[in-house]
Amino acid sequence: SPAELKQAMALVSRLLQQRHRYYRALLGVEVIALLALSSLQAAPRLVSVVYLVISGIGVLFDSPLLPRYRLELEGLANRSSVRNRLLAKALARRSLIAVGWVICLVMELLWQAALAFNLALAVHLSALHLVVWLTLILYQLWGLVNALVEEPVFNGSLLMGAAGGYLMVGFAGGITLNSLLVLVPAAFNLPASSGALPAGIAHAPAMLGASFACLTTLGSPLLRADHLTALTASVAITVVGQLYLAILIAGVLGKPHQLAAVRKAAHRRKPTSMEPGKLRRIRG
Repeated sequence: SPAELKQAMALVSRLLQQRHRYYRALLGVEVIALLALSSLQAAPRLVSVVYLVISGIGVLFDSPLLPRYRLELEGLANRSSVRNRLLAKALARRSLIAVGWVICLVMELLWQAALAFNLALAVHLSALHLVVWLTLILYQLWGLVNALVEEPVFNGSLLMGAAGGYLMVGFAGGITLNSLLVLVPAAFNLPASSGALPAGIAHAPAMLGASFACLTTLGSPLLRADHLTALTASVAITVVGQLYLAILIAGVLGKPHQLAAVRKAAHRRKPTSMEPGKLRRIRG
C-alpha cells in the first residue's frame, strides 16, 4: 500500500543519511592517522589504538546510545514487511560489528600484554590475533563495498566512502604485517628494536607504512623479497587493493550524478504498481 511504501522509503532515507555520516567519519579518522604516522614512531603502542578507533567507527555510528543513529523498534509488528526486513538486516549487521569489535579489543589487549611479558605466548596468539582482526575488518569492508554499490547517485559522500574503504585495506595490511612480524621475524628487513619494547610493538608504525607501500606500489623494502611469507603478504595486500578498486568501479561507474536523473528515469518507466518486495536492499 502507499502508506507501507512511504514508511519503507522513510527508513531507507534515514539509513542513507547514517551511512553518509559513517563515510565522512571513517575517511577523516583514517587521514588523521596517516598524517600522524611519523609521530607514532615515538609512541608505537598507539598504533593499536588507531586500529581500534578505525574499526570502532562503525560501532560508534551504529550505536543505539546516540539518538540520531537509533532505530526505533516500537510497534515493529505493525510495520510493513519491507520495513521489517530492512530493520532486521540493519540491526543484525550492527550487532555483528559490535560483537566483533569487542572480541578484537579483548584480543588486542591480551596480545599486547603477551608481547610485553611473555613473548612465547604472543607468538602462539599471533595467528588468532590475525584471524580475529581480519575477520572484522574484511566484514566491514565487504559491507562498505555493498553500501557503495547500492548508493542511488554518484556524489561527494560516495567518493569519501570509496576512499575510506581503500585506506581500510591499507590498515588491514598493517595488522597483517604486524602479526607476521611476531610469527615470522625473518621475513622482514628490520633492525633490532632498541629499548624495552618488543619488535611487535616497536615496529608497528613501520609495518603500517610498509602496508601502504605494498598497497600503492609493488612492495616495501622492509619485506624481504626472497622470503615466501613476505612475498605472499605483499602480493595479497596489492591484490586486495586492486580487487577493491575493480569491484568499486564496476558497481559505481554507471551511477547518475544527480538524483533528478534517477527520478526522470523512473518516470519514463511509468510502472503500474510498485511492489514493496522489489525495493533494493539497503544495509545499515
